[in-house]
Amino acid sequence: MKLIRSSKCSLKFATASKLSELKRVLTEYGRVCNIFIEYFWKNGTPSKSELLKEIVDLPKDTWLTARLRKVAAREAIDMIHAVKERWKDKPWKISMPIHKGKRAYVSCTIAELQDKETAEFDAWLHLASIGEDVILDIPIKFHKHFNKLAALPGVFDAFRVCH
Repeated sequence: MKLIRSSKCSLKFATASKLSELKRVLTEYGRVCNIFIEYFWKNGTPSKSELLKEIVDLPKDTWLTARLRKVAAREAIDMIHAVKERWKDKPWKISMPIHKGKRAYVSCTIAELQDKETAEFDAWLHLASIGEDVILDIPIKFHKHFNKLAALPGVFDAFRVCH
């Protein structure tokens, strides 16, 4: 059985200032993720359970919280594993991945999807524990794929536990 782990959502209703702030956060997140990628590429990739304070505190010049730095470190590990898995039959093609700062995989320690019943949008994406007292509440319009999955019994039970 194939697991579906994500679904697209539209940021169409977010204000320009919220989108600008989100872009600033994603840019810093990508930079920190690249710091972890470079470190893990040179020194070996730890398991996710080994991401303790010493490793999470490696980027010294960032304003991101330890929670978000840990998420970035986990994403760096996943990106390295993905490159190595993809090119395992052609090892000469393996090269260090680069995070472009356009997306972030966040856990329920950072993000919460809060239901809203309005005609304009479907929910708020509440992002907190980012750093520099940044808290973002972004209005979300669900994609038809999300609505289709949400209609299935038990599909989002694990997601709902997080918040």
